[in-house]
Amino acid sequence: MQVWSTTSGLMAAEVKECPEFSWQNSQELESFLSDLKICFVMRLEQQFVCPSCSGLVLNPHQTGCGHIFCAQCIRTYVENGEVSKCPLDNISIKSEEIFQDNCCKRELRNLEVYCTNAPDCTQRIPLCNLQDHLKACPYEHLKCSNSGCTDVLLRKNLLEHQRNVCSLRLEPCEHCGQSYPVSKLLDHQKTSCPEVEVQCSNKCPQMIKRHKLQAHADECPEVETDCVYKSYGCTVRGKREKVHAHENTEFSSHVRLVLANNCKLEKQMEQLQQDMLVQQGTLKDHSLVLGSLDRNISLCDSTLTTLQRSVEEQSLRICSMQHELEDLRGVLGSELHDELPSLRASLDSLRQQVAVTESLREHLGVLEQTCQRHTHLLDIHLEQLQFNEQRFHQLESTTFDGKLIWKVRDYWRWKEAGTPVNSMPFYTSRSGYKLSIRAYLGGDSSGRGTYLSLYVMIMRGDFDSLLPWPFCQNITLTLLDQSGSRNHASSTFTPDAISDSFCRPTSDSNVATGFPRFISHSDLEIPRNAVYVRDDTLFIKAKVDTTGLEDL
Repeated sequence: MQVWSTTSGLMAAEVKECPEFSWQNSQELESFLSDLKICFVMRLEQQFVCPSCSGLVLNPHQTGCGHIFCAQCIRTYVENGEVSKCPLDNISIKSEEIFQDNCCKRELRNLEVYCTNAPDCTQRIPLCNLQDHLKACPYEHLKCSNSGCTDVLLRKNLLEHQRNVCSLRLEPCEHCGQSYPVSKLLDHQKTSCPEVEVQCSNKCPQMIKRHKLQAHADECPEVETDCVYKSYGCTVRGKREKVHAHENTEFSSHVRLVLANNCKLEKQMEQLQQDMLVQQGTLKDHSLVLGSLDRNISLCDSTLTTLQRSVEEQSLRICSMQHELEDLRGVLGSELHDELPSLRASLDSLRQQVAVTESLREHLGVLEQTCQRHTHLLDIHLEQLQFNEQRFHQLESTTFDGKLIWKVRDYWRWKEAGTPVNSMPFYTSRSGYKLSIRAYLGGDSSGRGTYLSLYVMIMRGDFDSLLPWPFCQNITLTLLDQSGSRNHASSTFTPDAISDSFCRPTSDSNVATGFPRFISHSDLEIPRNAVYVRDDTLFIKAKVDTTGLEDL
C-alpha cells in the first residue's frame, strides 16, 4: 500500500471494503489497511513511514540502528540471508537486534483519521476505532440482501429499499399467506394461488376458490350428466340442474322403468330355469354316452390285451421257427427248399395279424381322445348344474315380507370356532330394503365367551335409490323354542337415525348392529322350560316392522 502526503498534511491509501481485523494480529492489520483509503487528520510523521517501501508502517519493527520498518519489509531483509544495510544510515541490520515496536504501534492506532466515506461522512475517528465506525456508518455502500438483487446502496437507504423499493423483496400473498417476490406475486395470484376465487370453467356464474374447482365440478349445475336411472333405460342427459329437476318430476316414469327392468329380469330367470332343465336333459344324454364309451373302452382294452398276447405268442413261434429253419438248412439242405413256400405263407399270415393289431391300437387312441373330450364337457355341465342349484336354493330361501326364519346348524362347532355366521338375505318387499342377520355363537365384544351375540346388517340392494333413508323400522330378533311351549327369547331395537349403520349403504353392507349379549350360554343350552338347541341346531327369527312402508 503506497502512502503519500498532501499540502494540507493528509495521508491517503486506496481500499475496497472493510474486513474484520484485530490490532493484536499483524497480518490482519496489514490486510485491513491495505484495502482502505485512509486519510489522516494531521500530517503523518516520518517515523510512521517505512523507509523501505515508503508506505504506512504496518506492524512496526525496530532495528539496532533505531529505525522503524514494516514487519514484511524487515522480514524480506532477514530472509535474503545476505548482509543487509539500513537504507537510511547504511548500518548493517542484524536479526538478533530486531524487535517489535509496541510503542510505535500504540501511537499509530491512536492517530485520528477521516471516515473512508468522506466527504459524505465528516466523522473523525481514531484509527483503532475505524472498523467499528464503518459497521454503523450511514454512508457505507452495501449490497441489497434480498435474494437475486444486485443493487448497491448507502446503509441509510438500504432498509427502505429492502422493505418498500426492491422488486425482489418478499411479501405475503393476501389470499394464501405464502411469501413471494413482489415481481412474481401478481403472476402467482393469477395462475397458481389456491385461495384465489376464479370463474368456473363450465360458465357457471359462481366464483370458486382455485383449489375447490375439482370438487365444484362434481356438483356444478352447468355440467352435463346422465339421469341416475340411465341403467334402467332413461335416456335424458343435460345440465345437472335440469337433470335433477327431471329426476324429481319424473319419479313415476322412473318407477315404471325399474319395474319393467325387474319384469325383464324375472323373464330372464324363467328362461334360465328352462335352459337348466334342457341342460339337465343334455347332461343325462352325455352321461349315457359316457357310460357307453366306458364300456367300449373296456372292451377295446380286453381285445387289445388279447391281441398283444397273441402277437407275443406269434413272435415266440417265429423265433422258434427261425431257429428250426436254421437247423433244417444245416441238416436237410435241398429238402428245406421245398417247405419254404408254406413257411412264407405262415409268415405273411402273422404279418397281417400284426397289422390288424396296430390298426386296433390306433382306433383305441381315437376312442381315448373322444372319451377325454366328453369327460371335459361333462365337468363343465356339472359346474353349471351346481351353480344353478346354488342360485335356485338362494331364490327359494329368500323372503320378501320383512320376515326370516334362519336355521343354524353345527351349533357347537361354530361356538368353538368363534367366527361369525351370516344368514341368507331377506327383503321388506319385492323392491324394499335388503337385510341379513349375523350371529356370533361364541359371543362377541362384551358377550365374548358367555353370551350369544345377534346383529342385523343393512345390505346394498337394487332399489336403494328409490327408498327413504336412513332406515327407521323397528326390528325384532327372536330365538325360537323347539319344545312346543313357545317360550321364545326376543329383543327389539329401534334404529338410530344418526348411525352410519342405517344410512344408505356405500359398500356391500353397513356395519352390523344389534345385541352383543342377546342370551347367555347357560340359558341357551340348559333352559328351564324351553329347548333352544336340539340336534346341534337352533332357529333364529327376524321380523321388520313394515308399518308405514309403501310398496313401489
